[in-house]
Amino acid sequence: MAVVISDAGPLIALAKIDHLNLLKSLFGSVLVTKAVIAECVNGKSEDAKRIENAVQTGLLQQVENPVFQHQLSRSLGIGEQSSIEFALQQQEKTLLIMDDALARKHALRYEKLAVIGTAAILFTAQQRKLVDDAEDLILQLNQFGYRISPAIVTQLKQKFL
Repeated sequence: MAVVISDAGPLIALAKIDHLNLLKSLFGSVLVTKAVIAECVNGKSEDAKRIENAVQTGLLQQVENPVFQHQLSRSLGIGEQSSIEFALQQQEKTLLIMDDALARKHALRYEKLAVIGTAAILFTAQQRKLVDDAEDLILQLNQFGYRISPAIVTQLKQKFL
């Protein structure tokens, strides 16, 4: 089974709609670097508390920040850099959960990395009958200011439904 590593954006998005549990249902184990956790729990919002709880209960497994061995773009945040670097250091096939377009572009430069975003997670969950309506959850995310392109939603509907 592939190693699954998440960046902060998808964790925050799923926490906002109270669906972090989908990660365990879909992937079993999800690893997150300390840098990502620090990004996620900066502040005391409800989603920060949900992410903190997910780490404490083992839903998310926190790992040490990697020692950087690859030259990654400085335009990426430390959470994105640590997620990509940690993924590159894995021996197994690795799936990165990441939404930021620039970070995804950098990650996909490496053959051994696959990338999935929040919207694809929601549509996969709908396909597996873990949620009723992925599109409705995406609309909820929009209300929180989290933007997922309508073109992406259309693409994913064609692929998954």
